[in-house]
Amino acid sequence: MKLFYWVTIITILAGCKASSDLSSAEQDSPIQSVKLFTAGDETVYTDEFAYVYRKNNINNDSAFTHGDIKGYLDLYIKFKLKIAEAKSRGMDTTAAFKREFSTYRDQLKKPYLTENRVTEQLIKEAYERYKQEVRASHILVKVDEHAAPSDTLKAYNQILDIRTKANDGEDFGALAQQYSDDPSAKTNKGNLGYFTAFQMVYPFESGAYNTAVGEISQPLRTRFGYHILKVHDKRPTLGSVEVSHIMVRIQPNKEDSLQARNKIFEIYDQAVGGVSWDALAKQFSEDINTKNTGGKLRPFKVGQMPFEFQEAAFALNEPGDISDPIMTPFGWHIIKLEGKEPLESFDDMENSIKSRIDRDSRTELNKKAFVARLKRENNFKEGAVKAELHHYADSSLIRGKWRYSKELDNLNEVLFEIGDRQYTLKNFFDYVMTEQRPNSYQPDVYLQLLYNNFADSRIIAYEEDHLEDKYEDYRMLVNEYKEGILLFELMEKEVWNKAVEDTTGLRAFYNDNIDKYQWNKRVEATIYNASSQEVIAEIQKMIQNKDSVNLSKKLLEEKYNANAALTLQVTEGTFEKGDNALIDAQAWEAGMYTTESDGRYNLIWIEEVLEPSAKALHEIKGLVISDYQNFLEKKWIKSLEQKYPVSVNESGLNYIYEELEK
Repeated sequence: MKLFYWVTIITILAGCKASSDLSSAEQDSPIQSVKLFTAGDETVYTDEFAYVYRKNNINNDSAFTHGDIKGYLDLYIKFKLKIAEAKSRGMDTTAAFKREFSTYRDQLKKPYLTENRVTEQLIKEAYERYKQEVRASHILVKVDEHAAPSDTLKAYNQILDIRTKANDGEDFGALAQQYSDDPSAKTNKGNLGYFTAFQMVYPFESGAYNTAVGEISQPLRTRFGYHILKVHDKRPTLGSVEVSHIMVRIQPNKEDSLQARNKIFEIYDQAVGGVSWDALAKQFSEDINTKNTGGKLRPFKVGQMPFEFQEAAFALNEPGDISDPIMTPFGWHIIKLEGKEPLESFDDMENSIKSRIDRDSRTELNKKAFVARLKRENNFKEGAVKAELHHYADSSLIRGKWRYSKELDNLNEVLFEIGDRQYTLKNFFDYVMTEQRPNSYQPDVYLQLLYNNFADSRIIAYEEDHLEDKYEDYRMLVNEYKEGILLFELMEKEVWNKAVEDTTGLRAFYNDNIDKYQWNKRVEATIYNASSQEVIAEIQKMIQNKDSVNLSKKLLEEKYNANAALTLQVTEGTFEKGDNALIDAQAWEAGMYTTESDGRYNLIWIEEVLEPSAKALHEIKGLVISDYQNFLEKKWIKSLEQKYPVSVNESGLNYIYEELEK
């Protein structure tokens, strides 16, 4: 992405702001679209100018004066002259421009192609769930998410039977061991420990939070199959914890496992007995990633560590507390608490939650709500032929080899319509031919899925094509980015690069304006600021003896600040009036001057007084280049004004003054 530089106050590409940021501009009195001015073939209307002006002065109520508006209009006219020149050169027709502009436009669309209301609700829901941790067990009956209806029904009836057994009093853990298709249930009896938001798939998470403690949920469908879960406990969130640990790995045979247990208890006795924790970790810990840093782990929340480790860590109260030895699947551990932090505020977590929602299955809820709204707004209607689609599904769809006969007499029948657009059966069949892939669906299920995808994509495409009609801020932003890209390319060619590359022109400009680049009277001086008069006296003697070696700033500060005390500070350089108050107070003649202030002593050594002179080009090249760029731009603007005559519509101008000055 290019970085846009502006040489005027028109911050056209200040950034793509959320719609809410522009709401105050939109809530101002509506502006009629009246011609304001023309610059060559570029015509600007009052609504465009008012929108940009309001946007760029959204927090500056004092800017809406006659003079401010006139000044901004002058700059805007100059801006449009450059755009007219860019278009006359065909810069908006190049492949590079179209590619870059398309990238920006795709980014600008995103905030308008989502259901913000649903996203906001999901963010708030997730934060409320973060406040609570749930401990639950589950039983899974696997069924493929694309399974045939008969297989799906079989799995559903099976999970219902297990739920009935649990509700009749059979032990939930024993049922999990016997029936669950989750392999871990054989050892953990389906117990998932504590978890919070985003640690389980969304339907499962919702089932856990919506089931009361002690209750068994209704069957829940996820991509893994059908679940029932039993909620054992709910507690306020424990926030995050930071710990260090020492680990001894468990070996496969019983004898070595016993040795690991004995070893961790020996290490524990030394740790609580006062032996350095870092030394013990370095010597004994078998976690190679942390042993050399005192065993320190990254802060973690509930659900991010093995259950036994997590519970032992959160049970510690004060920094420095050490847990009893515990065993996890990784080995034996002792844990030392480094610190705890409560749950962050909503404001601190909002952006990270939104980012997780964008990557989570929750995003499907947003898309469904968005498509449903667009169907209503754009009068989505399905034709009669939609009911006949299943007749065209056969086993070739499973292999991704489906074809249709071009001789079908209903290919031009309308499958659905969106606004003023119609899509026929042939349009859909062509889509199927392109998008089909080998799959495990039932043929009619797969064809329906392809239809849903086809319809949704066309609905969203219709919305994209009408964004500029529906949203003024989007239309204006798209135009700003388009013109911004053109402006950058043009300024780079005509001003910025030219000023840097034209060394002869730069030197001539410097010589013509040398009076602007003058040094005032200056002094070359050194200031010694010390905590005692004795240090100042010693330095004075070195200066008198012309001991240039020992007067080195580095050597002096090393000598007098050896014990980390700020005994001496040395400041050296060339100073003009106003650069340093201590030097300003002296006679500006070569020599040594002493002063005392704030309990410290100063020696000001003025080595040389320099008379006013011209600044060398190499000393101020950046400043001269900047001035030369401004010079080139002004000269160029004059030529553009001759090439593209500007005509201001007085009635449009008066209308703008009247509306904006309100």
